Amino acid sequence: MTHPELQAPHSRNRLTVVAMLVALAVVVAATGVHFAAVAASRRAQGPGELPARAAAARLAATLEPWNADLARRSRVLRQWELGKRMLDAGDYNGAVDELTQAYAGDVGNADLLALFKRAQEMQALATNRKAHLQHGHEGPGGTLRPQDIER
Repeated sequence: MTHPELQAPHSRNRLTVVAMLVALAVVVAATGVHFAAVAASRRAQGPGELPARAAAARLAATLEPWNADLARRSRVLRQWELGKRMLDAGDYNGAVDELTQAYAGDVGNADLLALFKRAQEMQALATNRKAHLQHGHEGPGGTLRPQDIER
């Protein structure tokens, strides 16, 4: 039979080793998550299709939710992607709204600015045409009949 005082140092040593291994595993896992977030962030900022870049930005922001820069990039790319889809679908008003917010979050982005200007041009063309046609329907004193209203 062994004396309890002789077993205590071995148990404490094992406990210390286990605690150190757990701490090391946590550090390795956290480092791996950080490197995955950095890689996703680089994919979001690099070349490639907008949906893939937006997905990479969402992943980066999810992996490091405390990182304000990753959250901003994710939000900008989500709005940019939505604005582009809206514009492609003919919803220039919705596209201008989304792209206005996206550009405010990434001022100076030439590609985003080009899409934003295209959306504004489409909106201007559509609304100016409507206003011009509407004016042509006006009667004396600028009156309009219900059937003459441009929709």
